[in-house]
Amino acid sequence: MNALDELLVAAAVAMTPAAHRETRREQWAADVQGAAELDLSPTALAFGAFTTALFHRRADRRTARGTAMTAAPLDVRPEPHRIRTVPVLVAVAVVSLLASGVWLLLQTNAGSRTERVVGTLVGEALVHVVPGVAVALAILVLQASAARRWIGATLVVATTVTAALMPFLPPSVQVPFEFSLLLSLLPLVGWFIAARTPWLAWMFAVLPMVLLYAEHTGALWTLLPAQWNPILFGVPYLSLVVAGFVASRFSTDRPRRIVAREGALVDKSV
Repeated sequence: MNALDELLVAAAVAMTPAAHRETRREQWAADVQGAAELDLSPTALAFGAFTTALFHRRADRRTARGTAMTAAPLDVRPEPHRIRTVPVLVAVAVVSLLASGVWLLLQTNAGSRTERVVGTLVGEALVHVVPGVAVALAILVLQASAARRWIGATLVVATTVTAALMPFLPPSVQVPFEFSLLLSLLPLVGWFIAARTPWLAWMFAVLPMVLLYAEHTGALWTLLPAQWNPILFGVPYLSLVVAGFVASRFSTDRPRRIVAREGALVDKSV
């Protein structure tokens, strides 16, 4: 169990009712530590524990035997489109990109140099950093081999860092469009590799390529009046996130399921 897994389990335990924390800490820690033996991603199980504590808390149920925990048992499926954590992370990336358009639109009236610098930094975070981190984490919790997951996440992180630094290059440095296009498509390639997407599903890369080319030629900016153009800045990246998520639904990994143990966990100390 690595540091990220420990942090997620600790956060899940912290959100658990006090009466059940010790029991759930032991259960979730054992699940995460034993994930490798079942060819599962420990990080996926840790995220599953986190989202269970966050979204599926239940009131205590009094029984003749004590106080039963009625939270839904952790359900793990290796298909990327059925892991609840992945849609949550994709939603974070989508909301960040949508918010970036509104933020950049508000920065058109920025006056002082400090306001422009802050506006640029926040804009870069909303367009590149937040979506990049969210997508990288989504890839890491896919039920795939560790090698494919780490290759995919590495491509996303490398692209995110490079894209975030490019606006700060000297004006004399001209980045060829071909390089920018390849750089923008690397996260999608990383997602396809991690999800073991069949070749036919790679057709979902067509729309992002069209939008990136339209951005390069200026055709994208003709869709709205000039004063509203900042809203369109994140559209090509939004198409990359959506294309990767939709294509991952066609993963060729065989579905597997862990059958939850029967019966509620009972705290007899009450």
